[in-house]
Parts: sequence; C-alpha cells; structure tokens
Amino acid sequence: MDGTDELRSRPGWRVLVVGGASGMGKTGVGRALARRYEVPVVEVDDIVEALLAVTLPEHLPEVHFWRTHPQAARQTPESVVERQIAIAEALAPAIEAVVANHVGTDTPVILEGDYVLPTPATPKGAVRSVFLHEDDEEQVTANYLRREPEAGPQRHRARVSVLYGRWLAAQARAAGVPVVAPRPWEDLVSRVAETVEDASTETFVPTRTTRSTGPQPAGRRAWGGSSPGTA
Repeated sequence: MDGTDELRSRPGWRVLVVGGASGMGKTGVGRALARRYEVPVVEVDDIVEALLAVTLPEHLPEVHFWRTHPQAARQTPESVVERQIAIAEALAPAIEAVVANHVGTDTPVILEGDYVLPTPATPKGAVRSVFLHEDDEEQVTANYLRREPEAGPQRHRARVSVLYGRWLAAQARAAGVPVVAPRPWEDLVSRVAETVEDASTETFVPTRTTRSTGPQPAGRRAWGGSSPGTA
C-alpha cells in the first residue's frame, strides 16, 4: 500500500495563508500551525529567491527592485510602502500558481509572507487566509530589537511595517479576510487557528492527482531579505 488510498484526517482547507507586514509574528505562527496540522510551510521569501535566481531585472523589474536600487530602502516610509505594494502585485501570479498547485494536487500547506495580498474570503473554502497586524510602532520596534539586537532600534523599519500593515489590513477587511492582533502573544496561535478552522476536521479518501508538467512561474531581504524595512 502506497498510502494514497488510506483514510486520513486533515483540515478542511488545503492552503492556509498567514499574511501581514514584517515584525508581526507571522513566521512563529506559521511554524506553530504547521506543527499543529502536520503540514509544511512555504515562505514567500523562497518564491522570491527562486524568481531572482531564474530571471533578470529586465524580466521582473519590481521583484529585482531592492537589489537594483538598494538606496531606495532609505527613502521615506511612505515611498518604501508604495514600492512594497508594487512588488506584492508583481509577485501575485507566482503566488497564485503555488496556491493553485497545492489545491489541485491536494497537498495541504501553510503559505506565509509579507508579500501575500488578501483575496476575497471563501468561508470553509480550500484556501483560507488570516492577516496579522500590530498598529503600535513602539511595539514593532521592540519586536525587531528583540529579534535583532545587534541592529539597535529600527524605527524607520518599524514605521514602514506599520504603514504597510495598515494597508494590508484594510485590503483584508475589504475582502472579508480576518485580521488578528498579535497581542497577547500567549494565545495568538489558538486565536489564529480558531478564525480559519472548521468545527471539525474533514476525513476523506485522497485521490491520485497528476502534477502539472507545464511551465511554472518561477529574497531574503535587502535589509537582510525580500522586503527592506519589513523583514
């Protein structure tokens, strides 16, 4: 028996998106949920790195922007946020392809990253999303300082993160996607899980699906990954 005809218990969703700006706790939540549901995590940063490796700046100028214009990370927070939004929009087709692949091949996954854009919510659908947002700049600055003490207080980066997070949160609410406050940290994972999971898990017989062999759309930050000011 190869396991394809075994009854298995899985969450009702196939892709769980954990979005939001940097410094909000997405990575920790994504990993905790991955352990909870026994599924892997796909980080949007890895998608960015793959695209950077197989394209040239003239192919995807927005995705390459922080490498071709490193000085832009020092512009006003509002300008940096505008650039981040443009990058997220440029990445959307690649992210959508990853989501579609996991839905089509029935392989549950958690997708986590700064550059995931909210899409209209479908209650109890195969793809579900939750966005994290902390609106207190001092708290985000403290989060970065705790994570990267050697860098000192990163106030510009925190300002960028809060502004970008506000934009993402507004987009999420408009799409009917839940927005969760990170604090209190102690029950964050449980609160996120409660917003996306069914009352009970779904038991089903998985079917064998052939993966697409057609072409598939192909970093960590300019400040150390994919989004300067928001890692």
